[in-house]
Amino acid sequence: MAVVVFDVTEPLGVQDVRIVDMVLQSGRALVLAFNKWDELDDERRWQLEREIEQDLKHVAWAPRVNISAKTGRHLEKLVPALTVALESWDTRIPTGKLNAFLTELTQELPHPLRGGKQPRVLFATQAQTRPPTFVLFTTGFLDPGYRRFIQRRLREVFGFVGTPIQINMRVRERRKRK
Repeated sequence: MAVVVFDVTEPLGVQDVRIVDMVLQSGRALVLAFNKWDELDDERRWQLEREIEQDLKHVAWAPRVNISAKTGRHLEKLVPALTVALESWDTRIPTGKLNAFLTELTQELPHPLRGGKQPRVLFATQAQTRPPTFVLFTTGFLDPGYRRFIQRRLREVFGFVGTPIQINMRVRERRKRK
């Protein structure tokens, strides 16, 4: 689990984003803590929101806690955010429930055609937790945009607050006819 602490009196830097990306690559649960909140004026608050939208949009699923270490403001919100992220990191979805979800999802919005063929998700399983890792068995390669769509819907339906989700694919080989 990782808590990345930002100094809100300074603009978000390349190093800040790099540290968040390192947490993602390690597959850890993540909470974003914005420190020195008591020193923020309205102008800087507006700028910070734009910086977060631009530089941290890829971790919009991570809980945000605005704190002040000096005054103790909102420090009590840190532990609940950590608890939720850790529980999500450990979440396991039963295979039957996962496949029912994916069947409904792919019927609602199927993968776009690729070269006249439409890759389908045959079935899926959750290979592990910490971080939640799913393996999709498919008839063809799924576009990265469609995998992000599946990730987003997994978050909406099953939670997964504060944890990265990994989606791997196993493409079924075509059987040769004799």
